[in-house]
Amino acid sequence: MDSYLSVRSLASVVAQGLLQEVAERLDVPLEELVLLAVTYPGEKLLLKPQDRLYSDSLTAVGRLHVRRKDLSEVMNPFTDNTELQQRSARMLSTNTWDVAVTLTNFDWSIFNSIHEQELVYFTFSRHASGGHTVALELLLQRCNEVQLWVMTEVLMCPTLCKRVQLIKKFIKIAAHCKAQRNLNSFFAIVMGLNTAAVSRLSQTWEDPSLNHKAYRDAFKKMKTPKIPFLLLLLKDITFIHEGNKTFLDNLVNFEK
Repeated sequence: MDSYLSVRSLASVVAQGLLQEVAERLDVPLEELVLLAVTYPGEKLLLKPQDRLYSDSLTAVGRLHVRRKDLSEVMNPFTDNTELQQRSARMLSTNTWDVAVTLTNFDWSIFNSIHEQELVYFTFSRHASGGHTVALELLLQRCNEVQLWVMTEVLMCPTLCKRVQLIKKFIKIAAHCKAQRNLNSFFAIVMGLNTAAVSRLSQTWEDPSLNHKAYRDAFKKMKTPKIPFLLLLLKDITFIHEGNKTFLDNLVNFEK
């Protein structure tokens, strides 16, 4: 049975670097492991130590599998077409409003626990937060997870017809999130639909909801409680921090 391990890496990481990280996390000798890129319906590519992971060699529906060398040939890398059909059917049968409510409730439980000081710690000492930004980082991770979830569901759709239906489904879920004043999940879904892997499947669209000025104007008019788009909020805080001096004439710049 496969197990899953989350590993944060740079875009320039090579196979050897990822294998080293996995080996340390699992306490397994590095020399016993190999890294394979697998695509549906089952093509396998054994990656060499210096192969870059994020390259054209990995297709949009590819997965990375770490295997022991003696078991690298014994694997069922992807679900069969029947399971893919069932997966799509389950997703298409869900109620879009209920999904949006679930996303909003989960996001709010995290957002409501974020202290204002976490934003300051994250901006001023991003590489050494010392555990002061746990809730903030959790919500950022949640945004990434929703984006990847949307992308995965669309790419795993076996037929064009169902893929179109699923994209419409996610657009409705995003609209419901916006109606529920959850702009964090709203933008996560929009970004998932606008990733290159998804947008290349059909005509690339330019979504007006990604306009930052329109977002800020709409957010100001929203009633509370509301969940902001956290990535843009942190970008604004970083811009204020880097664009203004902390001290002016040896005095603290309180305007900053």
